[in-house]
Amino acid sequence: MPWQAVLGDKVSAPTLEGTVSVTLPPATHAGKRLRLRGKGLPKKDNSRGDLYLRVVIDIPSQLSEKERELYHGLAAQHRKEES
Repeated sequence: MPWQAVLGDKVSAPTLEGTVSVTLPPATHAGKRLRLRGKGLPKKDNSRGDLYLRVVIDIPSQLSEKERELYHGLAAQHRKEES
């Protein structure tokens, strides 16, 4: 969700070994790649390669009236700071 990318959060990510918890740093942008060391495909020496996650920001399709007001407030604050 957008607020997770802005504020940072722990999110779940699927790997070959199952789901893991990943820390999303604050101010993460869509398209950013996060590396999970040792969670990728097996190598010839029996170690594992790295798995890369690409961040996709999911915009809610339906917002409550309060959520809509908060987004309008954020937009107004952003425009105010750009001026």
